[in-house]
Amino acid sequence: MKIKKIALSLAGMAAAVAFAPDASAIPAFARQVGMACSACHYQHFPVLNSFGRAFKAGGYTMIGAQEKIEGEGVSLPVVLNAALVGYIGYQKTNGQTVPGALPGTKTTNDGSLSIPQQVSLFLGGRAGEHVGFEAEINMANAGTIPTAGSAGIIRLKVPFVFDVGSVHAGIIPFSTGLGAADSFEVLNTGAVAVHAFNQSDMPAVSAQQYIGTATPAAGVAFIASNDDFFANFAKWGANQGGGASGAPTSNYLRGAWTTGLIPGFDSAIGFQSWSGTSAEDTPTVNLVNGIVDTKAWAIDAQTMGDVAGMPLLVTASYAKASATNATDLAAGTNVNLFNTNAMDKKSFNIGAELGVIPNKATVQLAFRHASSGQDAGVVAGGAATGSNASDNAVMIGATYALALNARFEATYSKYSGDMYGDAVQAANPGTYLGDNMLMLDLAFGF
Repeated sequence: MKIKKIALSLAGMAAAVAFAPDASAIPAFARQVGMACSACHYQHFPVLNSFGRAFKAGGYTMIGAQEKIEGEGVSLPVVLNAALVGYIGYQKTNGQTVPGALPGTKTTNDGSLSIPQQVSLFLGGRAGEHVGFEAEINMANAGTIPTAGSAGIIRLKVPFVFDVGSVHAGIIPFSTGLGAADSFEVLNTGAVAVHAFNQSDMPAVSAQQYIGTATPAAGVAFIASNDDFFANFAKWGANQGGGASGAPTSNYLRGAWTTGLIPGFDSAIGFQSWSGTSAEDTPTVNLVNGIVDTKAWAIDAQTMGDVAGMPLLVTASYAKASATNATDLAAGTNVNLFNTNAMDKKSFNIGAELGVIPNKATVQLAFRHASSGQDAGVVAGGAATGSNASDNAVMIGATYALALNARFEATYSKYSGDMYGDAVQAANPGTYLGDNMLMLDLAFGF
């Protein structure tokens, strides 16, 4: 039973590494504001610059030269702005083929080409003077994010934002497969998946993504922001789509300072906190009664600016998902949604992206030092040792912009620690994906 559990955990870890990317750079918004993608994005989509943060903080209501339909209580673009965003991807891992497997049994160890890896239809923009919206409709997805294989709307946000003095303040009803943080987030640290600078191996780049905070969530967020800060408090449930059992009883708190930290650089520092308990609509973590704890916290920081004439983004993050209480773990009740193990799951990550050819080509580097929350001895198929299994990573990457809305990406990740090696492979035949991964992607938005 232990081996089965660890095998599933390893499979889940591999899935977290290899899930289909999710882009938040929407040409629908470019059509609305009448500006190129580079107006809102730093180096390339989906990384936000200060103007992109302001557009998002205003609830997607900013409009440029696009003609509007206006009247008493009505202020709409004359067209419904849409975009098709997707990825074509190739993935190769270095685990061994399972002995005795059927000839047709293939994994990423054999190399996997996905055409498409993901395609989404986005609708978004201005719905009124103080109302905006963003909707993502899944068209095709070969990945393993929580919404993989689902059809229809997989992300929906409807911001109501008003100016209160110098502050944008509002409320955002939301439903998403990317976690409560997706209700409102503008940093590029991976606090929410859609703004990480590398979309192929986000758990190597971001501590929040490593501990698994990108889970289905629905609720209501209360936000405030200006040039100096942003804050988000959300009541949410561990579900997507607002089913009867998905009452928003969990809490999400986010705050960040976004100005004046490093002279000459666009810098920010912030924190995140997840707390409370929630009922899953369709229990996947707690199969006994569907009630889960939602316990985690994170701190993060970023800085952006030119170094020797080249644009540079640096991010840092630390996150921890609390261990599930041993009694609850044995009973299968009130497990932590973000960590079903008996030890804390935690990670420290640093990432950097340098524009070696500004607005055209970048190189990327990321480092992860993490503890998986699993027992190192059990992971290797032996007796429990009480040692938290290490799970480290080094990632290098490169991007090349074929156009502002089309990009080629190459990512290579090398993993090390207790979660890898011959003993782990022998204990988990069929699920071990080796200790390195190559990803080649074509990202596009039309």
